[in-house]
Amino acid sequence: MIRVSLGILVIVYLTFLLGTLAVVWFVAEFLRIGRERQRRQHFVICGLCDHIYEDVSEERLPPCPRCGALNERSRVREI
Repeated sequence: MIRVSLGILVIVYLTFLLGTLAVVWFVAEFLRIGRERQRRQHFVICGLCDHIYEDVSEERLPPCPRCGALNERSRVREI
């Protein structure tokens, strides 16, 4: 039988628990960033009225829902 003190058992348990929580947090953060990046691919900024809208269609020049102007797709940059 292996003899282990109570202090070592507590340290092993806490290390395992914190390691598991860290892995779950990293995976959740990775998935959140991926979903946000995928969502931003559909953002379009109107060149006429500066309205930012989401267009999931595959049209090359989607119309702005506010003013009706046709807009090219470009990357939306975060400030």
